[in-house]
Formats: sequence, structure tokens, C-alpha cells
Amino acid sequence: MIKNHINQRFLMKNLILNKIFKNYLHLIIIVLSLIFLLTIINFYNSYKKNEILHFEKFLKNTYLNKTLDSVVEDLNPRYEILKYTVKEGDSLDKILNKLKIDDEEKKIVLSNILKNKKITKIFEKQTISFKIDKKIPVKIIEVDFTMNKTTNFIFKREISSDKFVVNKIEKNLKKTFTYKESIIKNSLYTSAINEKIPASLIVEFARIYGFQIDFQRDIWKNDSFQIIYESYYNDSNEEIETGNILYSNLVLQGKENQLYYFKNGRESDYYDETGQSIKKTLMKTPINGARLSSSFGKRKHPILGFTKMHTGTDFAAPKGTPIMASGDGTVTKASWCGGGGNCVKIKHNSVYSTVYAHLSKFGRGIKKGSKVKQGQTIGYVGSTGMSTGPHLHYEVIENGRKVNSQTLKLPSGKTLKGNERKVFEIIKIKTNVLKSELIDKLS
Repeated sequence: MIKNHINQRFLMKNLILNKIFKNYLHLIIIVLSLIFLLTIINFYNSYKKNEILHFEKFLKNTYLNKTLDSVVEDLNPRYEILKYTVKEGDSLDKILNKLKIDDEEKKIVLSNILKNKKITKIFEKQTISFKIDKKIPVKIIEVDFTMNKTTNFIFKREISSDKFVVNKIEKNLKKTFTYKESIIKNSLYTSAINEKIPASLIVEFARIYGFQIDFQRDIWKNDSFQIIYESYYNDSNEEIETGNILYSNLVLQGKENQLYYFKNGRESDYYDETGQSIKKTLMKTPINGARLSSSFGKRKHPILGFTKMHTGTDFAAPKGTPIMASGDGTVTKASWCGGGGNCVKIKHNSVYSTVYAHLSKFGRGIKKGSKVKQGQTIGYVGSTGMSTGPHLHYEVIENGRKVNSQTLKLPSGKTLKGNERKVFEIIKIKTNVLKSELIDKLS
């Protein structure tokens, strides 16, 4: 009896325990899971700490640091090539001052280069390339002077020396003559680009006609142009560069405006059929691609609101458009001009001066006393001062009186006479023959 009673009690106890276990099974699982998770996290943190310690030791490794320094040095090239285009008034000494070299290095370079009689003088628009070793101390290891389309003089520094060896490099380029013509449907620029005429030649074309043509108002749809220019090709028959425009003709409403390139000694210019230079005292417009937005004369001032005399001509153009000096002269002002904003004033001779107002900034080297050449960039279109938008306000002053630049009759440039005229006539005939031959090849 007693034994049975004990067994029953044991069974009851087991049943109660089983029931409790089943009721709290999910809680037990959660607790065990948390214990397992905490164990894993603790293990991971310990492992991570050890890995960081190992990695820090690795980074402090001397050989690794040297390797990284070498890689960084490769990513930042030791040598740099700087190309510089010579500007008016530049000297080799002035150009070297613009490079990040010390005075001793400058003296070494100058003394070596100036020994060569070919490089005693540099000329405007010449290209000079400098190869610089940026490793301290910074040194110039090569200087490349472009003398003309086919010749370069290269000065190379000897290893671990302050001496330079000069080599004359002759490029094997073949000069040919290219003829292009087109009818103007939209603009001269678009038509020229469609004919694959290089942009630099289009700018030059616009410059030489800028003395007599207003490209916004004088060119009409279905006008046309012709051009002959020098092209230079390599042995693979690839056009490497272009040279001078030898002939150009802008046909406006049926009227031809033929110009011929003529070089006599060091002087070169463009002349019409009669031997008259296209250059005038002042260019008709000192900006290309602009729209005449306000003429000379009385008008209602856009800001002040009342009618007053407008003593200049306004040309609307995008901000940053280059503005040219309309003639040779001396800068008498390059500063703030009140309502005119940033302005430049140039005295050309005893008769003429010009003013350029509302500039966004001045051209390189433009300051009071600077000498400027006709066509040189003196500033850029802006909207400084009393202005409602980006434009150039341009004034011409004749004997102290402001006059209309668009109706002003200006004296022409040089007229060829005597032997010069005879030589020019021969050049003109040769150019016309060349033109006929090139047209025949096209057809």
C-alpha cells in the first residue's frame, strides 16, 4: 500500500514538472538563446580587439611604410610639363619668375640658355615648354623652344649637372594649301565649322575683317566666303597644325571683299586688291559675336528712368566674352569708373581715345601705363556699375569730343608703293593662280 502511494506521488510530481516545463519552454529557449548570443558577442569582441592590435602593428611596419610612400610618389608624378605662350613684353627672366624655382636655379637655366645665340630673343605667341623635376630641390630638366612650324630647340640638363645640352629638332612636316568656300545660311562661324575650318582660323578671319565689317549687321543670309590657308601634315598624312590665311574673300550682297596676305621682311599684313592695308586707326567693333543693343544718341536711361544722351555704343554679349583694344595705344585708366563699373581707357594718339565699360575683369597685364596692340584682349564683358545685364559700353573720343563709333570715318592703314607694290602684285597673281588650281582640284 505504502509503495503504491509513493509511486503515485512520484508520478504526480513528474506530471507537474512536465506541465511546468511545457508551459515555460519558450522562456527557457529565449534565456538559452540570450546566453549563446552573449557568448558569441564576447568572443567576437575579443577577436576584433586582437585583430586591431595586429593591424596597428602591421601599419607601423617600416617596410610597409616605404612601399606606401613609393606608391604615393608614383600616383603623384615626379615630373611636370608646363607650356607657356609668350606675351608682349615677356622676357625669359620674367617667365622663369612665374615658375616655382629658386633664384639659384633660375640663374643656372638663364646662363645656359642665353649662351645660345638662337635664343637671345623670344617672340610674342612663341610656345615654350618646361619639364620640371618636382623632387626637392625643384629643378628644370628640359626647356623646349618652338621656333616655327618645323623647328624646335630643346635644352636638356645633363644628369647630376648644371649644364644643358641643346639639340635642334627639325619636324618632317609637309606644307600644303587648303581651299574652303561656303554659303552663309545661319552665321559665318557655323558655316565655317561645317566646312571643318579650325576655330583658330575662324577667329583670325573675323579679326582681319573686323576693321571694316560688323558681323552682326553686315552679313546676310546667302552671303558667302572663300579662304585659302596653310596646312601642315606629318608622314601619316594627318593635319598637325595650320599656318597663315593667304587669301580670303567675304562676298556681302554680291560685293567682294578680297584680302591678300603679304609679308615683307618681318612685317606682314592683309591688303585689298589695290594694295591698301585693311588696318585702320581703330577697329569698327572691339568685340566679336556681340549684338548692338543700344546706339549712340539720346535715349531713356534703363536705370535712371529719364532721357539723356548716350555717349557710346552698347554691345550685348555673354559674361566673359573677350574685349579687344580697338587700336594701338597706352592704357590711361584701368579701374572702377563709378556708373561705368570696371573700365579701361586707352589713348591711341593725339586725336583718338577709347573707353570700355562694365567689364567683369581686366585682361592680363592691363593697368595704367600699359602699352597695348590692336586686337589685344584688354578685358571681359560684365555687368558692373549701373548696368541691367552683361554688355560692353564702348566710347570713341575724337579731339576730346565723344563721337559715334559706328559712323566715324577713320583713316586707313598703309598703302603699298614703289618696289613693295610691285612685289605685292606678283604675290597677288601667284595667289590667284593657286586659288584657281585648288578650285580645279575640288571639281
